[in-house]
Amino acid sequence: MTSSIALPRFEFAGNRRLVALFPLPLFLCLFMVFNASAQDVRDVTFNEAVSIALENNTTIKRAENNLDLQELAVKAERANFLPNLNANSGANRNWGLQFDQTVGQLRNTSTDGFNYGIGTQLNLFNGFADVAGLNGARAQLKAQEYSMERTRQTVVFNVISNYLNVILAEENIRIRQEEVQAQQQLLDQIEEFVRVGSRAISDQYQQQATLANAESNLLNSESTFQVSKTRLIQVLQLDPLADYRFVAPDPSSLPLSVRSYDPANLLVSAFERRADLRAQEANIDAAEQSIRAARAGYLPSLGLNASHGSGYTSANERDDFGTQLRNNRSERLSLSLSIPLFNRFNVKRGIESSKVQYANARLDLENVQQNVAIEVRQAYLDYQIAVQRLDVTEKSLQAADQALRVEEERYEVGASTLVELQQSRSQYVNASSQRAQAVFQFHFQHRLIEYYQGILDPGQSLFN
Repeated sequence: MTSSIALPRFEFAGNRRLVALFPLPLFLCLFMVFNASAQDVRDVTFNEAVSIALENNTTIKRAENNLDLQELAVKAERANFLPNLNANSGANRNWGLQFDQTVGQLRNTSTDGFNYGIGTQLNLFNGFADVAGLNGARAQLKAQEYSMERTRQTVVFNVISNYLNVILAEENIRIRQEEVQAQQQLLDQIEEFVRVGSRAISDQYQQQATLANAESNLLNSESTFQVSKTRLIQVLQLDPLADYRFVAPDPSSLPLSVRSYDPANLLVSAFERRADLRAQEANIDAAEQSIRAARAGYLPSLGLNASHGSGYTSANERDDFGTQLRNNRSERLSLSLSIPLFNRFNVKRGIESSKVQYANARLDLENVQQNVAIEVRQAYLDYQIAVQRLDVTEKSLQAADQALRVEEERYEVGASTLVELQQSRSQYVNASSQRAQAVFQFHFQHRLIEYYQGILDPGQSLFN
């Protein structure tokens, strides 16, 4: 199911002004680009389109980056349970009046010095703020993972929607092309009737106008097709200068197995499996952990400190450098207890702020649940309408086909007017278009139900 695509052409003989406006090398490059696009057409199936979107789509890449950032945040919170370790060292030279411990008097001299130290700190208790921080980061990571899953489903759904728009527009082109061919054949027939005197010349003029209108409809269909195709190329992040043919099956060959759905079961399944619901629930958990971390400000904190160091000074002329470092060693081990008494109500404000964020998170969950229920209900109703449209359009197409055959036979023997024949043909074209749309929309509505349930499988074929 293909259609000819009109691409820009540069004609040197008839466009001398255009040639004069562009430098010859640029003009030749443009000509080569358009000529290559006209020759190289890449066929893209639906499954290939989904794979391309999952690999190229910037929304998915951004979601992956956010997931990586949240994993780093979890690692940072986990690292808060570890002690820190710092090392320091310094060298100095002093001039002027100094106390010489060796002789017990002040001397005007210069001395060199060196020292080093190693220290560590370990948090033993901080009101479980570190525990709450880690649990909150893990909850945010879980929310980001669910958001990533929903993002992938949304991108696939956008591919489905735009892909169907393309094949519907292409199917409409095929129908309009058949209409133009039929109108041209009828015009040839009427011209022969007029030539032999069995029809009035007004029929010929009227048919010429009808053919022109059919050609105009074909151009409009081709324009709609190009717009839909461009949007799909944008979703897939493909090269806009290349040309693509999006492969679709004949609607008459597609399976039309109707499925029975229970709206109550659909809603329960959506509440259990929708990734955006799970993400919002994880956000609520993270907000709850933020409250616990804020309340830790009311509790005392306990820390362990340990250090080791030594030093050298040239004022000690009796011992060398190594001896002084051994003899001047010092170790220190201490516990530090901090009890908050008054902090300008900062802890209270932090707790109240975290409670507000927690309340907003719960409101967001209620809003998402309401949206899920509305989406599932509407998808179910739309599917029922799509099933009914299959039956209606099939009957309508059969009736329109039979009516057109009868009207053509009546017109050939002079028992019908051209207006009646054109009306019958217009009804047949509309019935064909409605039938093709009904078949494709039926498959789309089934995938829509899967999307709103949260079970859309990127690897599943579109027309199952």
